[in-house]
Amino acid sequence: MVVYRSSAMGFAVQPSYAVDGRVIGGSQAAGFVACELPPGRHEVAVNNLPLSSNLFGQGSEKVSLDLRAGSTTYLSAQPQMGIVTPGAITLIQVTESQGRADVASLHQSNSSCGKA
Repeated sequence: MVVYRSSAMGFAVQPSYAVDGRVIGGSQAAGFVACELPPGRHEVAVNNLPLSSNLFGQGSEKVSLDLRAGSTTYLSAQPQMGIVTPGAITLIQVTESQGRADVASLHQSNSSCGKA
């Protein structure tokens, strides 16, 4: 599984990514983190600031994935800038070919879960 951020927008906003509740690395502009995960269901979240999603909601955006053996799942982290959402990062699942192309020009960030 690879989580990447190709946009330099909001470069100062760097919340951490978590998989199944465990922090794996930070959201860096023009960077990605890669994790080897066993097949099955996993939850990936961005630990946004408490007020970044909305005034009363959770401080993270979450995506549930059903990972298959032999394939790589790519999540694009998209900065959402504005007055209501100051620096929230949302996750969007993209196709493997799109993710591979997007990640080719990015740098790999340190993660606590190994390489994909």
